Amino acid sequence: MLIPVVMGGYYFVGQYKARNNRERNRHLAAAAEQLKHDSYDSYQKATKEADAALGFDSSSGAAHAYLAYAYAIRWGEHGGGDAARTQAEEHLAEAKKSGEVSAYLYSAEALIKTYGGKSVDALKELEERVKAFDAKGARSPLMYLTLGLIQMNAGDLEHARESLEVAQGQSPDDPRIYAALGRLQRDRGEDNAAWKSFDFALRYERDHQESLLGKAILMLDQDSPNYETAAKMLKKLITADPPPSPRQLAAAQLGQALLISRVSKVMPTLAADVQKQLSDATGVSPDPEKAKAEMLKVDREGADFARIDPELHLIRARRLRSEGQLDQAANEIREAIKQDPSRAHFYIELAKVLLEKPGGEREAEKALETALNTMRDSPKLQVMLGDALRRQGKLDDAIKQYEAATKDPKAKNPEARLALGGLYREKKDWTKAEAELNKAAQEYVGQSYKLARTHTELGRVYEEKGDRTKAEETFKSAVGDDAEYAPAVFFLGKLYVTDRKTYLAGKTALQKYLQMDPRGQYAEEAHRLAP
Repeated sequence: MLIPVVMGGYYFVGQYKARNNRERNRHLAAAAEQLKHDSYDSYQKATKEADAALGFDSSSGAAHAYLAYAYAIRWGEHGGGDAARTQAEEHLAEAKKSGEVSAYLYSAEALIKTYGGKSVDALKELEERVKAFDAKGARSPLMYLTLGLIQMNAGDLEHARESLEVAQGQSPDDPRIYAALGRLQRDRGEDNAAWKSFDFALRYERDHQESLLGKAILMLDQDSPNYETAAKMLKKLITADPPPSPRQLAAAQLGQALLISRVSKVMPTLAADVQKQLSDATGVSPDPEKAKAEMLKVDREGADFARIDPELHLIRARRLRSEGQLDQAANEIREAIKQDPSRAHFYIELAKVLLEKPGGEREAEKALETALNTMRDSPKLQVMLGDALRRQGKLDDAIKQYEAATKDPKAKNPEARLALGGLYREKKDWTKAEAELNKAAQEYVGQSYKLARTHTELGRVYEEKGDRTKAEETFKSAVGDDAEYAPAVFFLGKLYVTDRKTYLAGKTALQKYLQMDPRGQYAEEAHRLAP
């Protein structure tokens, strides 16, 4: 009589366990799927699914690892506060207790340490984990992504690039990886590459919120933004349902303040009908007082969150910088540095502002040296440091920085070569000046404005060394590169007025320059040469 009872008990227990395993695995699969979407809403859904999995297996290491990872991101990247941090740390402890090994476990542990102020320890441990996984043939794109994010925050942009490119190669449809690449490329000054990365993220995850935000801010950083497109992306974020995270919403509001500021600045220069079109497309009032009131409103709403995420200070600083409020912009970035002095790109942004401010060169030099101590041999930083030294009259020191920025023969750095060419011209070393500027011109192909700058500088070299024919030819090339580049017109006119045969053509060119840039760098000289 006992045998059937026992066998029946085993059967029902087995069925119960099998059902629990199926349900646990179903919820784990759903959690993993939600984590891929990389949105505030999807991380919330992922935690619900992983919690449901624990209801069927309270000791599941995978469920605890998913929860630790999701809560770490909600805490560190989306402003989830102490509650999210506590959940992340508790689930991490449970995941480690289970003895299960996973990429989510190690990535969560690294993120929690990083956001807790222990990024050096996190970086060292994760690098060892990555090597161990690679050695077993189990390369993890998630761990490489996490490694790249931590390296980026530490200012090691070159190694961050390598890590993110490995992650992208392993997982070519992950929007979070493309968004991280876009952010990295933007910090490196590679705007075109950043644009493409954000586009790829949006291709694989429609309305990917971090990429919409990154692309909108990147667009507003350009000299001639597409205001309508930027406005649409910011509106999509601000009115999204389900909404973005508190941090993303704050960033979008600060981006909206930047949009209103830039549109308000350009509005008075437009005809009435064009003003209406721009106002309709962006939602920015053509009335300066109404626009300013709206700008201050959204700015206050976004700035309230900056105490939690120092990156938000940088968006506000961009607006202040575009308005010419350089002291206020610098103070915003100093506040970000005070909140987290470990992020090298904060010092880069500070230096950009200081280099625009008369007398800010020395502080810019110090900020760049601090960033270089973290980022080691960064060509971009070396060029910026060279600029700061050049403005202080330290020409030999500046040359050393520009030369260091061009030491890699495989890497293009036309910005450094253009600066070197100018310095060699000032030192009357025509041979070196010509060589560097020709290389810069080759590397600037397709970039009309910068190519015009380079050819103008090269024309000055030829003029000063006495080769009038080549100087004229090169200045004409500069005008052909970009007809809106006023200095090229000035130097061509200046060359022409020194010869009676071309005096009238020179006077006409100088008058055109004064129309193009009446308060420009060479305006006083142009008035004197063409009275």
